[in-house]
Amino acid sequence: MAKWLNRNLSLLMMSRFLRSVAQASLTILVPIYLSKLGFSGVQIGLAFTLSVIVGILFSIGVGFFADKHGRKLVILVMTIINAISVLGFFFTTSYIPLMLFVSIGTIRGGGGGGAAGAAQQALIAESANSKFRNDVFGTFSFFGAIGSTIGYALTIILPYISNVFKDGWRGGYLFLMAIAFVIYISTFFITLFVQEDKNRPKRQNTFKLSWKLLGKFSLTNAVNGLGTGFFSGPILVYWFFVRYGAGIDLISVIYVLSNIARAISSISSARVAKFFGTVKTIVGVRTIGAIMLVFMALMPTFFLAGLFYLLRMFFVSAGIPLRQSFTMGQTKEEERASMAALSNLPQQITSSIGPTASGYFMDYSMMEAPIFIAAIFQFANAALYWHFFKKSD
Repeated sequence: MAKWLNRNLSLLMMSRFLRSVAQASLTILVPIYLSKLGFSGVQIGLAFTLSVIVGILFSIGVGFFADKHGRKLVILVMTIINAISVLGFFFTTSYIPLMLFVSIGTIRGGGGGGAAGAAQQALIAESANSKFRNDVFGTFSFFGAIGSTIGYALTIILPYISNVFKDGWRGGYLFLMAIAFVIYISTFFITLFVQEDKNRPKRQNTFKLSWKLLGKFSLTNAVNGLGTGFFSGPILVYWFFVRYGAGIDLISVIYVLSNIARAISSISSARVAKFFGTVKTIVGVRTIGAIMLVFMALMPTFFLAGLFYLLRMFFVSAGIPLRQSFTMGQTKEEERASMAALSNLPQQITSSIGPTASGYFMDYSMMEAPIFIAAIFQFANAALYWHFFKKSD
């Protein structure tokens, strides 16, 4: 057993794992489900753009509330909202209400993102010894990747279980959504047992914050968001589906393999950072990830595009836990949830542009455009991160 592991971290890790299973399965299911219902690329992209915007609204209030009144409460509330959003898919096939359910569930991939993720990052940092922070965040990212792998793997069976239901293809989708609903409810009850330090430093002034540091994180994240919005999560699933005609089973296999690569990369990230330095590692893997995107856009077959996506995930995944750990390490204890939420706010804002724009490009057969644009902004993000934080290693 790791020497840094304690009861709180064990519960939070289990919660992170389960949330990742649910979010990953929905990332695959929802865009193709919407497409099968007859909605266009622009309509699907707009639904996920709205999801980003709602996530922004959640983050604005949640970061400040969590630091002042409790991070655990925020995670519980957001988990219930996630469960309600999944439940909504059982009651309608109309576009407007489905857009609402996609948006309040902030379905766009990843188990550690959004408002709940910001509160969880602060709780993890609070529960961990600062000496082992990189190891802790790397391990959490590892379990998140394993959870995502299982979530993606669940969708591989979709073509087979759909034949079991009398109403055809839709029954299989709803069956897997029901599993996601049960997982969210389980996550809620696990989080109830997490103990929050009631004596930790708390914000006295709601708007008092390390604004200069927030500005640096915000600018780098804003540029990153301009890139990731064009290809990440459900919109990339749709890109594979439209460009290569790949079915949900093949797409799921690529996501499963890429998350195995992500898990290996995450668990190794702390060791890599000890050798190269945290900031150098983050900048290096982001740069390599951008190069992989360029190759991915140029590939003539689904297999080759998927291979370069897998390689990209292997490299960039090493930087995700390090970036989270670095942010927590640079931030005052009483500001951690606010910094995590607000520093990601510009990324959420700028990434809201991408899904609808990508849907437009794909509707007009400009398939390479979204990935090329994403790569340009990913290069710019790496350059800015180095400019702001190169002296912090």
